[in-house]
Amino acid sequence: MNWTAQTVREVLHRWEKQGLEGLWEKAGRGGKSRWAEADMAFLEKCLEQEPRTYNSVQLAQKLEQERSVKLSPDRFWQVLKKRGSFGSEL
Repeated sequence: MNWTAQTVREVLHRWEKQGLEGLWEKAGRGGKSRWAEADMAFLEKCLEQEPRTYNSVQLAQKLEQERSVKLSPDRFWQVLKKRGSFGSEL
């Protein structure tokens, strides 16, 4: 697994103290989303009302300007792919 000795010790201690439950990651770990469903709903509404089309760079800029949510265009594209939405179809 390419773990350091310290990581292995910590995992073994968690296992001894908590059993199998100690081996699973706890909820709430990792990075938090910078966007919310309401942000995507806002963009969907904009796309429905406005006749123009947007690319991921433009949508990321609009989200930052209108909702103060900063996502890089690459990350924004990943969010769209994860949601199953692409481009102006959001």
